[in-house]
Amino acid sequence: MTGDLHDNQPDHEGLHSKDENKPTGPFGILFPPDMTVWKEARRLVGDPNTRVEDIAVTVGQDPVITIELVKAANAMFFAGGKANITSMKTAIVRLGGDVVLETLEKLQERQQLEDAQQIKWYNIHRNRCKRTAIVAKILAEAVARTLSDDCEAASLLSSIGEMLAVLHLREEYVAIAEENSRSGTNYRLAQNHKFDVERMGLTYLRRQGVPEALVFAIDREARPRSPDRAIMKPVCAAAAEMVDAFDMDRWEKLTPGKTLPPKSSLRMLQMNDQQYLRVYERCSEYLFAMRKKEAGGAAPIEEESPAHVVSDEEQALENEIQNIIHDDGKSEVPSEWSEEQDGIDISSKTVVREVSESIEQRNELFALNRQDQQVKTVARVEKKVPVEPPKMVTPKANKVMSAFTDALESARTSEELLTEILAMLVDNAPFEKSALIVVSKDRKHAIVVAARGPGIGSGQKIALDDPLSPLAKCFSKVQSFGNRGNASSPFNSKAFALAPVDADHDTPVALYADCGAEGSLTFEARRIFRNVVDILNQKLPQIPGGIPVEI
Repeated sequence: MTGDLHDNQPDHEGLHSKDENKPTGPFGILFPPDMTVWKEARRLVGDPNTRVEDIAVTVGQDPVITIELVKAANAMFFAGGKANITSMKTAIVRLGGDVVLETLEKLQERQQLEDAQQIKWYNIHRNRCKRTAIVAKILAEAVARTLSDDCEAASLLSSIGEMLAVLHLREEYVAIAEENSRSGTNYRLAQNHKFDVERMGLTYLRRQGVPEALVFAIDREARPRSPDRAIMKPVCAAAAEMVDAFDMDRWEKLTPGKTLPPKSSLRMLQMNDQQYLRVYERCSEYLFAMRKKEAGGAAPIEEESPAHVVSDEEQALENEIQNIIHDDGKSEVPSEWSEEQDGIDISSKTVVREVSESIEQRNELFALNRQDQQVKTVARVEKKVPVEPPKMVTPKANKVMSAFTDALESARTSEELLTEILAMLVDNAPFEKSALIVVSKDRKHAIVVAARGPGIGSGQKIALDDPLSPLAKCFSKVQSFGNRGNASSPFNSKAFALAPVDADHDTPVALYADCGAEGSLTFEARRIFRNVVDILNQKLPQIPGGIPVEI
């Protein structure tokens, strides 16, 4: 296979090793590093006060720098009979600052690509390596925490074969890639140029000295040498599967609650529903943030690489994964509600339209007739438990949740509290509108009894033609993003949050919020809404009253 490549393809001298003992052809190509990452890594290594963890996080954003440091660390210590070095942190510690600095200086001498189209495709594949590595780390933190760094390092090398194809075939690769999908491009490379990107990439890594303890995880045909590392293969495969689904606009097919394909690597990880939901949220947050930066045309790595920024993100990831593994903060829901099914996609459409009836019929349908209701002057529970503000990821979110907690503590009645919560969701939290919705006894109709924000008003009545819709079933539903209006939303919003509240009403009551017709629900907004509902349902039984009716 390699003989055809050597005979038919030009030798790009500037990208090949000048050592006569080194291989030529594709296996002799020296990948140029990402100079933005390189500069930040060089700065951190030169600072004696920098932590090793910060350097490792930075260099871990570029597969080229990772290959060189792991290769150097293993070459230096292999003769001593020590175990393979597979993580960036260990490699940096073993090499020491002087050798790391020397390795970085040698990388700077490598020739960079000059053709704009070649740079474009090289960066596309390098970016996929980085995204797959982060997703692999998120997955591994949930199912194989002790191997998370190794899974990240292995997945960072997952698209090396395609990067190699760009550097070796140059203009021919660009011509093929511009006319075909990723899978179509790889097929054409194999058929027309005898270049199997997967096998060539794995061979390149092995010849470069990357330890088998990492390479096996991305080699579908390789077997693990130790049982405790076997989990790395499905983790890395699942990470690649998730990134591919995202890039092909099939992300919604992996939505929690949907049935995964029989051969999906995600099935092999055997995560429970709550774990998968949290992992899916974290991966969505990261992947959509990266897409937004790329679409904006400005994704400078120096802004996301500095030690203090990356350290905070890593700590946030650590905290969230701990919540995944030890998830005991689930709030209780009243018996008349269905079990919470946050994130479940409803396949059948929910048609929502206005309905009309007399005031008497309306009050009977939604139990809004004040004359028939007893005045609730006593709380449902005697023992009052202080509501503590939940710990959020960002200082801004912590401030928002503290304000909500203060409102809960100062409220004297549930009407007063719910009215205040509706206003705060719009004024203090990242939502455009909010509403308190009452569902009828037969679950076929709903009515907005109080609302805040544009385009929504009290008294708006809706018919629920889908008995399985989130509002009809009264379970939680959060949609963070979408290309079109979601049929599960009472107002056909692209992104919204909906959850039942324990309002001591004769029929179910739900809290609703969204970020507008075109806005997306950030994951900070998701967490805020989820925590507001949680503490609200803790507080409502402790105070007297009913629901505010502003019709």
